Amino acid sequence: MSDRRSVVRQRQLEPTLCHLLRAMTVSHARVRRLAALRIAISVTLAVAGLVAVLAGSLNSTPFTRSLSITVTLAGALWALTYSLGLASWAHRELHRAALLQETFEVRMFHLGWNHVLAGDEVPPEDVHKLSSRFRGSEDSLRVSYAMPNLPPPFDVLARQQQNLAWGGRVRRRYARAVGAALLAWTAFGLLSAMLRGSTVTDFLVQWCVPSLGLLMLGWDTFREQRGVFADRRRVARWSRSRCLLAAPAGPDPAVRQDLWLMARQVQDQLFLTRRRAPRVPSWFFRRYYVQDSSDFTAGLAEMRRALVSAGLNIRPPRPGHRP
Repeated sequence: MSDRRSVVRQRQLEPTLCHLLRAMTVSHARVRRLAALRIAISVTLAVAGLVAVLAGSLNSTPFTRSLSITVTLAGALWALTYSLGLASWAHRELHRAALLQETFEVRMFHLGWNHVLAGDEVPPEDVHKLSSRFRGSEDSLRVSYAMPNLPPPFDVLARQQQNLAWGGRVRRRYARAVGAALLAWTAFGLLSAMLRGSTVTDFLVQWCVPSLGLLMLGWDTFREQRGVFADRRRVARWSRSRCLLAAPAGPDPAVRQDLWLMARQVQDQLFLTRRRAPRVPSWFFRRYYVQDSSDFTAGLAEMRRALVSAGLNIRPPRPGHRP
């Protein structure tokens, strides 16, 4: 069998795992919808501020002045609402989605639950409620969790490394896009203020305050996603180097135990990064999915070849053979 054909192996998911997978998907979709709502309100107020400013510069009337004041107050109120209430609500939803994904992967990878870090699991009744609202294709969900064709715990570690690297790339790309959009919007605001001859006070009140929610959301998104990328890249590199060093002594029980401990530590980092920032929008993820899938499937195959070259025995033991 060629390396390409043996990169991954299909694993039949138990009904309990499918149940968790559906609930996890619904929960992450809720987080994405909430994030989309925050973006929509922020963009609407920012654009309304732009319209009010341009309308006032073209024709200053009591209506345009009243519109500018209304938009400014709405922008300030939205920034306050975002800071005090909506951000906390979003973080609670994100925490539950991360907990559900942690529960699914811990059971799939046969790892122990870290009560100190994650606390209690999501109650079964909440899992059932979320799972019953899933309306997508289950086949696509199961395919996304195919396991590498390696002996344990190298298969778990390789899968975790792929999760770290793929998620890190997507989040870094999204952070760059958000950062570029913020810079473009700020530059446009400064340029329009210069062309209109606005004072600093007018610029802050008429432009920055209506855009404050957008600027806060964009900066939080950029900072969080960049931080997630940096942590994921660091852990992925560390895990890969440890696996290559341990490959020659893979059958040794002490080495295997150490690798299982490392897998639990890597899983902790995955949970922390998922809890820190929501997934990127679905349309953004699908935009690059084909290329990313090809890249990381090839990367998984290269990791398998590297482990074999380092001395890992991937052949299953003969019946009755004791290492």
